[in-house]
Amino acid sequence: MSLAGTTGTSALASKTADIVIAGGGAAGAACALAAARGGARVLLVERSAQLGGTVRQALLHTLGGLFDDSGEALHGGLAAELTARLLAASPHTRKRRMGKAWVLNVDPEIYAQVMEQWIAAEAGLEICLQSEIAKVALTRGAVQEVVVRTATGPCALRTGALVDASGSADVVRRIDPACVHEGAALGGFIVQMDGVAADALRFPAGVGLAREIRQAAANGRLPPQCASVWLDAGVRDDEAYAKFSVAAGTFDAPAMQRTAASLHDFLRRLPGFAASRISRYGSLGVRDGGRIVGEYCLSEHDIKRGSHFPDPACSACWPIEHWDPLSGLTLEYLPSGHRYQIPLRSLKVRGFSNLWAAGKCLSAEPRAQASARVVGTCWAMGEAVAGQLLGLASRNENAPAARAVAGACEHG
Repeated sequence: MSLAGTTGTSALASKTADIVIAGGGAAGAACALAAARGGARVLLVERSAQLGGTVRQALLHTLGGLFDDSGEALHGGLAAELTARLLAASPHTRKRRMGKAWVLNVDPEIYAQVMEQWIAAEAGLEICLQSEIAKVALTRGAVQEVVVRTATGPCALRTGALVDASGSADVVRRIDPACVHEGAALGGFIVQMDGVAADALRFPAGVGLAREIRQAAANGRLPPQCASVWLDAGVRDDEAYAKFSVAAGTFDAPAMQRTAASLHDFLRRLPGFAASRISRYGSLGVRDGGRIVGEYCLSEHDIKRGSHFPDPACSACWPIEHWDPLSGLTLEYLPSGHRYQIPLRSLKVRGFSNLWAAGKCLSAEPRAQASARVVGTCWAMGEAVAGQLLGLASRNENAPAARAVAGACEHG
C-alpha cells in the first residue's frame, strides 16, 4: 500500500474531504468504511506505515467485544462483517471462551491484512500513511480545515467533520488539552513465541508453569517484571504469547525485550518449550492514552446498571478490565446476559459541532473505559459515528449525505 493510497476521489488532490479520520485502528477503520459506503469522501490518516492499530502493533490475538457472554454476536453491521471476514481468511481463526467472556482468536497479521484489503477496495476512501494531523482551523466551534503532515510535506484540506480515532485523543489534545482527561492504566507488552509444544499451557501444566515463573521472579532468577507475566496459548497449536504489564510512561522497549529474552531462556529449560523461539515483539499496547471531554461521560454506574440512552451508539458487555498503575489488574465480570449502551454524546467533543472521537478515547470514567475500549466495541463505535455524521448531513441539508457534508466543507 502506498503512502497515500487512493481508491476513488483523491482528497489530497482536491483539497477537500467530507470526513477526515485520524487513526487506522479498529474505530478509525470502521468509521472510514461506513462513511465511504454512505457516499462520503473520506480521508483516513495513520501515523504509522501500516493499518491495523493496536491489534497489529501490540500483537493482540484475542479480540474482545465481538460476542456476548453466551458467545453470540453482540453487534451487527461492520463488526459482524469483520468476524466473518476473519473466519474466512484463516482456518486458525476461531471463537474461544476466555474466563466468562468470549473472544475471537486471530493472528494479528491476518487481522491487519483483512483490514487493509477491505479498506483498499472501498471507493471514496483515501488512506494517508506515515502522516498526522498537524493543525486544525476552527470557526465558532466548528472544524473548517486540517493540515495533514505527510512524508512529502504538509497539505491543507477543507472538511465537514473530523474524527479522532487515534486511541489516545491525540488530535483533540492538539486542539485543546483541556478537552482531554489523561489516561491512567498499565500498558501491555506482548511477545509471540513459536515452536511450543501443543500441550505446554493446557491445564494443569499452565498453572504449574505460572507458579514456577512467579517463584523465579521472587527469588531473583527472573527480572521482577516477570512476576505478573501471563502466558497464553496462541492462534496455532505451536504458539504462545507472553503478556507483560508495564507502566506506559516509563516503557523502555529494549529493556523489555531483554526481560522477555530472560523469560524465554528460563522457559526453554522446561517441558514444552525446548524447541521454542521468540518470533515477534509487539510495541507497547496503550490501554488508556487519554479520554475526551464529551457531551456525556460514561460512568461505571452506567455500566453496572445497564444504562440505555436516547442516542445509543452501540451496546457493550465486556468485563471491567482495569489495569491500575498501582494495584494492577482488577477484573469484574458483569451479570449473565447484562448489557449497557454507549451514547453518541460520549463520542462528541463538548463545545464543538463537528469534532468527534471513537474508540478507546471516548468520554468515560477510567473504569468505564476499561470495559468499553475493546476491539469489537471500538468497531461498533466507529460505525456509529459515521452513521451519525451522514444522518445529520441528510437531515440538515435534505440532500444525499456526501453532498451535504461536502457543502459544509465548501461554504463553512
